[in-house]
Amino acid sequence: MTHNKSYIATDTDAILRPDLDNRQYRHIVLENGLKALVISDLDTDKSAAAADVRVGHLCDPDEAPGLAHFCEHMLFLGTEKYPSENAYSQFLSEHDGRSNAYTGVDDTNYYFSVSADFLEPALDRFAQFFVSPLFNDSATERELNAVDSEHKRNLQSDGWRLFQLEKDLSEPTHPYIKFATGNHQTLRDDPKAAGFDIRNALLEFHDKYYSSNITRVAVLGKEPIDVLTNWVVEKFSPVKNLSIEPPSFGGHPLTSSQLLTKILAKPVQDMRHIELTFPFPDTTSLYKSQPERYLSHLIGHESEGSILSKLKKLGWAVSLSAGATTAGINFGFFKVSIDLTEAGEEHYEDVIVLVFQYIEMMKEAGIQKWIFDETQALSVMHFRFSEKSNPASYVSRMASLMQRYDKAPPKDVLSAGYVVEEYDPESIKKYLDILRPDNFRVFLVSPSVAQRRSDPDGPWEKAKYYGTEYVVDPLGSTLKERLAKLQSDADLHLPKPNVFIPTRFDVRKLEASESIPRATIIRETPTLRLWHKKDDTYYVPKASAAFRLKTPQAYVSPYARAATDLYLDIVKDSLMEYTYYADCGGLSYDITLDTSGLGLSVTGYNDKLPILLAKLASVLAPGGTKIDPVRFAYLKEDLIRSYKNWEMRGPEKHATYYVSYFIQERLWTREEALRELEGIKPEDLEAFVPTLLSHMYIEGLVHGNVEREEAVRLGDILEVELKPKPLPIALRFTQLRSHVIPTGMSLIYERPVPNPENVNSAIEYYLQLGEYTDQDVRIKAGLVAQILNEPCFDQLRTKEQLGYLVWSTLRQLTGICGFRVVIESERDPLYLEARIEAFLEKARNDIAEMSSEAYAKHQNALVARLTEKDKNLQQTSSTLYSHIMSGYYNFDQDNEDSKLVPGVSKAELLAFYDAHIAVSSALRRKLSTHIRSTKIQKEDALNGADEDTTRRGEDVKTRNVLLTSEEEVQQVKLGLELGKGAFPGKEMKEYMAVHDPSLSVLCPSCFLFEATRLFPYSDISS
Repeated sequence: MTHNKSYIATDTDAILRPDLDNRQYRHIVLENGLKALVISDLDTDKSAAAADVRVGHLCDPDEAPGLAHFCEHMLFLGTEKYPSENAYSQFLSEHDGRSNAYTGVDDTNYYFSVSADFLEPALDRFAQFFVSPLFNDSATERELNAVDSEHKRNLQSDGWRLFQLEKDLSEPTHPYIKFATGNHQTLRDDPKAAGFDIRNALLEFHDKYYSSNITRVAVLGKEPIDVLTNWVVEKFSPVKNLSIEPPSFGGHPLTSSQLLTKILAKPVQDMRHIELTFPFPDTTSLYKSQPERYLSHLIGHESEGSILSKLKKLGWAVSLSAGATTAGINFGFFKVSIDLTEAGEEHYEDVIVLVFQYIEMMKEAGIQKWIFDETQALSVMHFRFSEKSNPASYVSRMASLMQRYDKAPPKDVLSAGYVVEEYDPESIKKYLDILRPDNFRVFLVSPSVAQRRSDPDGPWEKAKYYGTEYVVDPLGSTLKERLAKLQSDADLHLPKPNVFIPTRFDVRKLEASESIPRATIIRETPTLRLWHKKDDTYYVPKASAAFRLKTPQAYVSPYARAATDLYLDIVKDSLMEYTYYADCGGLSYDITLDTSGLGLSVTGYNDKLPILLAKLASVLAPGGTKIDPVRFAYLKEDLIRSYKNWEMRGPEKHATYYVSYFIQERLWTREEALRELEGIKPEDLEAFVPTLLSHMYIEGLVHGNVEREEAVRLGDILEVELKPKPLPIALRFTQLRSHVIPTGMSLIYERPVPNPENVNSAIEYYLQLGEYTDQDVRIKAGLVAQILNEPCFDQLRTKEQLGYLVWSTLRQLTGICGFRVVIESERDPLYLEARIEAFLEKARNDIAEMSSEAYAKHQNALVARLTEKDKNLQQTSSTLYSHIMSGYYNFDQDNEDSKLVPGVSKAELLAFYDAHIAVSSALRRKLSTHIRSTKIQKEDALNGADEDTTRRGEDVKTRNVLLTSEEEVQQVKLGLELGKGAFPGKEMKEYMAVHDPSLSVLCPSCFLFEATRLFPYSDISS
């Protein structure tokens, strides 16, 4: 530890770090009490900073619920040093930056990222949030609308509704009961009626709580550690030290008045969910032993003998999670959350009993040292080999963890909360004893929950802020008696030792002559094209093996889509007990469906990766999974529910989906698939699967700590286990194409919001700009998107307050490059389209008047984005795989494009804009989706609009072809041309690795044999 007149520092050598972390760290305490983690990463091309203030919505004054959240919004809108409302966001946008923030229960977290060369000026703007925010009157009034819009967007979200209901039904004297987000009622109407000045309240709140001594900062940059330290000291020393204690909260939200009750609530979506909540202490001071991790590891386990395994065998559950949460300083909860089937809901009391039977079994078994040793070894392993991540996310997380583990010494600043160091069986037992049948309450959520009431015909309560219908009943006497006399269940037992924990961590570093900048093809057969790249950057003992199993039968019809979805759910369900061990050991998998076929991926530590892939392939293959009629029924029920629930998602999701539906050559809707799914029987699926997998072309990538010979063996596993017949050559490389909107055509596809209770509407305003393979189009489209991004948000969201969700971006579909603006709003979509077109007209003028210096900033920002380096192995794997799956194989595209960006003159960009984006262009190709709330009358679309918006709205009506049904959409699509399909940018021989006939091939059954040896208690071969 070193002392400086401005700060006290703990440097890198004293801080516990991951093995391969080459960054320098310095933990400093400023004279004003602010603590900061300074991170020097000489290799980074993106810098970032975050600040976490130890105040959240539990500190809201009673007169203004939501004030902490409102304060978070306001800090972005001008400071004394940088008074312009968009000074911060504009600077970040001009330098490839992003920012965000969130308000929690007891903290508020702000963070940003920016091109590495511009950290110092960005940090200066950021620090002023905590020194001298303006809280301007005009901005305050407008931003209230954004807060209210955010709340209204959440009104139909079951997550938000149930979170607030949990709070509403807590101990009334505890601050946990407070309303988290705020709305017009709590921040404008009620305060105004009470003579409570909301702007003064914001100033007072900031002055009262935004104190340096309860603020934690994390800064990451490419500069030397001393330079970064000086910047932090300079920028954050002016933050006032009020010498306050972090707000803490006595008592607990769950007292005897709330325990032993069941809260029955009606959801928006079709969901059946039960949650057991226990009052739990704040365990952050025990970060070295983390006793709660032992409990969550066992109760949340999914292997044979677990709660979930037994519930699935009974047909009562789909998924389960368990764990402790520190909800605020001095209190927390332990929750067991279970997604039920319809039968599970009927047996919800049996489900509760089963949970306590397992907990009782844990108590009788005693604290097992080997289980602790296993969880400890996994925590150490994951920390040792943790990699770099997105800089903004990383600093945000570190600032939050510094706050949470504030009592930890600086040497543990990186490891606290991750690494389990000490075995403390007494604490484990102490916390296990909290999980008692007389110390919990139940949430039961279901559309049919009325049947579980003690008085089925009684009235329903309605929650104040979200309108959630609920009732609180005492637990039944029969259930209490069963819980008081728990009987053991022989099916419930502790998990077996996890043989998926890696034991081999060796990594071979490549010589410079061996390094290849991109993936190469190492195996080509009639059924397989295998790409490989040995990692030459990160050198961690991890790998990724990702494959597309191209099988046209998977998506040839709505029936095929539904049957394939159902089959994949059955496969994953059958694998649960086996793969959960792999997941705990840092090896995960996924099996998905897309328009080309199936996706299969395995990611994590490479040691046991071949074993898991062999198991997946054997189970996926025809005959590899037995279709149990009982599980079939429950999984089909769950998939039906999933299809139906998609309709209840937010309007923004529908707006973006139906643009894809229009443009893509083929996209079966969930509604179409649902009609087919409802009639599928087990025997139908058994007949479908051999057809699904009979003919196939596999294309995949193996990347990471895997040698070429090992990668070839992974490809062999799939060919041998799946035994596919070759697809015709014409089908191996084709992809669904995109429809080209004719020059000069403008279309509106209008649909109602499916959820009749949702007050919001949405629009995606989409412009086709040209062929994706046209480099000139790509570059100019990228520049337009870069320049318009921040002004779009500033104008349509901040200034015009059209809605909480406002964003713009490029939209890339096969063969087509496009640009879009998306808004979710209480306004009618016609009004939104008029305002988008007004913005596009204004933006054109702004570009024309833009100085050469400002234009160059945007060019540089685009170059920075195109050339930004991946941060970890998985990110690089995803980048390589996306290039392969695109069919273009243009691994160098971004780098090649970046070289030409500086050469695009403003005059050339304006000509491009005038041709493809300007509303007056005769060449423009436009489609917009209008997803209209049923609470809006179409004829009132322009009510209250000013003269300009009314004129524009009427013009929109006359210029566009209006489509109002799927039949009309299909008729139009039949007349449209299809764009080019994807094709490689080079001759295939340029992607080939040098052929090596000596490559050995190991039969995949060897891996199955090894898996059988490792898992004698599992039926590996089934």
